[in-house]
Amino acid sequence: MPELPEVETVRRTLLGQIKDLIINDIDVRYDSIIDGDTDDFISKIRGKKIINIERLGKYLLFVLNEGAFISHLRMEGKYFYVPKGSLDNKHIHVVFYLSNGFMLCYQDVRKFGRMAYKNYEEAYTTKPLSEVGIDPILSKQIEIKLIYDKIVRKTIPIKTILLDQTILSGLGNIYVDEVLYKASINPLRLGKDLNYEEIESIVKESIIILSKAIELKGTTIRSYTSSLGVTGEYQNFLLVHTKDFCPNCNTKLDKIKIGGRSTYYCKNCQR
Repeated sequence: MPELPEVETVRRTLLGQIKDLIINDIDVRYDSIIDGDTDDFISKIRGKKIINIERLGKYLLFVLNEGAFISHLRMEGKYFYVPKGSLDNKHIHVVFYLSNGFMLCYQDVRKFGRMAYKNYEEAYTTKPLSEVGIDPILSKQIEIKLIYDKIVRKTIPIKTILLDQTILSGLGNIYVDEVLYKASINPLRLGKDLNYEEIESIVKESIIILSKAIELKGTTIRSYTSSLGVTGEYQNFLLVHTKDFCPNCNTKLDKIKIGGRSTYYCKNCQR
């Protein structure tokens, strides 16, 4: 699944390719990708110019000269920017035909991704973006106490809490494992049992790790590969996720399921 660094890489890459182009037409082949009426979505976007692409957490916001549309890639969503007529398969569900003769194709093997038209002025104050938690990269100053107050109310594992995008946004399975390792926190510990300093460390490590992953254009492993000619390199810096031994104490890492998600951690170093 693409997480914040991968979505940010998609944003930056696409912005350099499609900024200032006009969407001449749209072909929606699977209506459930669109939240709301498909014909309305098409009519409001057709003929509009793409002036920017913004991001909040794992969401992309394509800003048009009038209005905008939100895109969430979910598990397997990918964008392809290719010459018109050069790509077609059964997993391409939305095609934007652009004014330069290229097309922007949205492919999604699992069909979990979603798009929705929004008035730009309301995009961040209405669902789904209004429910997105603090973005560790975009937020200039993070109030640790606000995050602390939310986490310590929870009686579920911190791994599950951090995967909930309403507190800290952008962290997925890979980066949560890495953040908790660097913060020396066992992923099974309950939110209510964490202290202020530990939550402060989680936020600090989230910023460091996500920033480094963005710099390296994300993590390219089996759950995410780029479709835009960009290959991430952060997989070369992973410390525990998909690894066998702790890089600090050389203890064999535990691999367990938490909330159905594969979780890697060191019992010796993470308390």
